[in-house]
This record gives sequence, C-alpha cells and structure tokens, in this order.
Amino acid sequence: MHTPLQVIFWRHAEAEDAVPGDVADSDFRRELTRQGRRDASRMAAWIKAHVPKPWTVRASPAHRTIQTATALVDDPYADSLLAPGASADDMLGVIEHHRGQPSALVLCGHQPTLGAAALRWLSGSTSDFSVRKGAMLWIVERQREGAGARVLRACLSPDLLD
Repeated sequence: MHTPLQVIFWRHAEAEDAVPGDVADSDFRRELTRQGRRDASRMAAWIKAHVPKPWTVRASPAHRTIQTATALVDDPYADSLLAPGASADDMLGVIEHHRGQPSALVLCGHQPTLGAAALRWLSGSTSDFSVRKGAMLWIVERQREGAGARVLRACLSPDLLD
C-alpha cells in the first residue's frame, strides 16, 4: 500500500507591520503580534490533534514564519526556498523533494506564494489564491488505481478555532 503524501500549507500568523524606510532586511526580522502568537499556538494544537505524525516542518527563514512553525515543533528547518519572494515553483520543488518520505510535510510561508503553490498543487490552476494569516490547507495525495489524486482534507482559519 502506498503512503499518501500529506502537505500542510500554513501561512505565518499575524506579524508586526514593517517599518517604512527601514533597511531591506527588516521584513525578515518582523515578530508575530500577541494575536499572531495566540493564533499560531491554536493552529499548531489543531495540527497536533489531527495530522498524523511524524512531520517534517520547513519554514521561510523570516522570523515570523519561524515563530509560527515553532508553535508546532521546537526546531523547524529554515528553508530559503520558502522565503519572501520565492516562487510557487520553488515551493512545489520542496514538495517533490519530500516525495517518498514517511512524514507529513508542513510548509510555513508567505502570500502570495503559499496560496499560489497550494492551489496549483491541488488543482493545477495558476490563478491567484489568498490564504488568510495563520490559516492552513491540508492536502493529501493518494494513489488510486495507479493514478494520483489530490484531495483537500481541511482548510482552517485561526478565527474558527475559538
């Protein structure tokens, strides 16, 4: 029996606004807000309760995505292929590289890349697709009768976890 490939596309939670006119790398140093930390913690608890272990967690090297992913695991892998400005192709490449691994893959990243990659991986569409801050999509790829089929298992926004 083929193990399904499970991918969780998780947008970083709410972060502080960027400082106008600050140095270029200030975007990478932005912290989660109090609400963002709360949302990340609640979403991580939901993932822990519903997504089968083990997980491989990869996050953009931006501080806000590392903070979001750390709500799930102590030491997420900081992956430059998920950084702001990365392409949907970069993110989809991370998924292909993970193929065959026995763990679910959690990708913590940014809009618009995260939404575009999730929609393209699910449906093949190249349309824009927005994912709310802190929200996640859980997509499972299964092999049925020799063909792969991708199914949206869950789509959840932190405000629904109250």
